[in-house]
Amino acid sequence: MSPFEKRAVAGLSFIYVARMLGLFMLMPVLALDNDQLRDSTPVLLGLAIGIYGLAQAALQFPFGVASDRFGRKRVLVFGLLIFVLGSLLGAVTHNIWGIILARLLQGAGAVSSVLLATAGDLTGEQHRTKAMAAIGGSIAIAYVLGMAMGPVFYGLSGLTGVFLVAAALGVLALLPLWKVIPPIPRNLQQRMGNWRDALKIFRYPPVLTASVGIFILQMVLGASFVVLSPELVRAMHIPGSAVWEVYLPVMLLSVAGMLYPVIHAERHKQHGQMLVFSGLAIAAGALFMGLLAGHFWPVAVGAVIFFTGYNVASAILPSMMSRSTTQEQRGAASGVYSLMQFLGIFAGGVVGGWGLGMAGEQGVFYLLAAVGLLLALQSWNGKRVALLLEPDARDGQ
Repeated sequence: MSPFEKRAVAGLSFIYVARMLGLFMLMPVLALDNDQLRDSTPVLLGLAIGIYGLAQAALQFPFGVASDRFGRKRVLVFGLLIFVLGSLLGAVTHNIWGIILARLLQGAGAVSSVLLATAGDLTGEQHRTKAMAAIGGSIAIAYVLGMAMGPVFYGLSGLTGVFLVAAALGVLALLPLWKVIPPIPRNLQQRMGNWRDALKIFRYPPVLTASVGIFILQMVLGASFVVLSPELVRAMHIPGSAVWEVYLPVMLLSVAGMLYPVIHAERHKQHGQMLVFSGLAIAAGALFMGLLAGHFWPVAVGAVIFFTGYNVASAILPSMMSRSTTQEQRGAASGVYSLMQFLGIFAGGVVGGWGLGMAGEQGVFYLLAAVGLLLALQSWNGKRVALLLEPDARDGQ
């Protein structure tokens, strides 16, 4: 990459890390504070975990198209400020309804699609996949750090402290827009600004294929956080503030476990097979945790298998998505993909909370196993996956 491209990717990756770290830190600790939140129920807890995904889903497409019309950086600043506002609200509230509203505002800063489009604007076609891989890697870093740091800050200052750290990270995410990311040529930002043209992207088969896959994957993630942290705490007989001691090695091992399948998929063009593998790994890990709930080592091993499957799919799907779209589709296509991504998180939180109330923790793990099998079946269709690997087959524009 050129120095210009490296600056752009570094700045965008930092924004991704800072913003997603603020969100991921909250995921493993919200369930731990359930008893201290007034008016909380299992369903409302699931809603609090997943509602930011609903706000993200509702606003990703409008944010993406708005960035085509008004400029990427303006929309990025607006979205990050909304995220900071939601984080500050979460720091001062002590009932479940306030937490739900705070999470809703955090999600309303729906800039993921804008960041993806900006990466496309500032990198050449020959380096596009590298840029997407670097940004995807930054999300994985934020994920691992969030799982480890969330419980640490929770132990130091409770849920209030975690929300305050998220607000500070949102402010830090603004800095690269002025200091690091190069100016974006205006002519590169005026694509698909017409809403009628932008809406056509919903009929484009590669976008729909990737979007269904990411919806299922994120639904698994959202549901898992309703039960996984309490299960790890109970199985290891540790306080909630120490759950990071389990999450950190689990996440590091799962990231290491994803490397070979991802490299194999890229080298041998076997993305479909690796997506099937990821779904089966998710199902196997969830089933293992459900059958052997309460026993630390089996649950920990099951969690590593589960998150290895998740990480494989989360690395492959964005790469395939980036190959299947043209420059003219950039903002709108990223909006559709991100819409389904966060809608999946919302659905997962609600389904997980409902399953917890109806069937208990083991029932949720069995439900996750079934959804993992659904992801494997969705990826089994070779023709459908092939759509994502043939960027020249753009008959849906």
